Amino acid sequence: MGQSPAPQITALINAGVPDENIRVERANGSKAIWPERDLMLKGLRRGDTLKIARLDRLFYSIQNLVVLGTELTNRGIRLQVIEQNIDSESFEGRDLFGMLSALAELQRDFVSATTNDGLAKARARDRTGGRKPALTDQQVTQAVKLHTDGTPVADIAVQAQSLTHHPLPLLQPRPQRRNDPRRQHRLRRLLESTPR
Repeated sequence: MGQSPAPQITALINAGVPDENIRVERANGSKAIWPERDLMLKGLRRGDTLKIARLDRLFYSIQNLVVLGTELTNRGIRLQVIEQNIDSESFEGRDLFGMLSALAELQRDFVSATTNDGLAKARARDRTGGRKPALTDQQVTQAVKLHTDGTPVADIAVQAQSLTHHPLPLLQPRPQRRNDPRRQHRLRRLLESTPR
């Protein structure tokens, strides 16, 4: 059974929030969509103050905290967190959101750098990712020539030993793209999708 919202409601009432302005979210904390919260956020206007019992009552992750915190600040909405004693209009509150934003940016930089390092190492080993082609360039060229000569697509697929995928979309006549390497690459991927 879920956590009771009673302590948070009591904290909000003690902080001066009228009963009719208190919203209780029933969605799971791990979900990105919180319907009650999202509806409440849409109704806030510049100059409003949003009071919450704890940070985790409004944000489901640090990244979400940074994004929504920045959005609230940009919209001119004050955020007060009762339990952690955070006020977005105080020096400490602005500093907290500034640090969180910097940490989120640093994390994005780390992920990007790690990804780029991995791609560079793969390229150095002459790896491009994905499966190795089952068909050679010559086989792809032959399939395209067969189609151009009028061979039915089903026969081309049988000759290429690929019975589960139909290469029709790649073989449909497009005169301006007959020699397009991207088209040949897509055709190769389609024809080799089934093991021989």
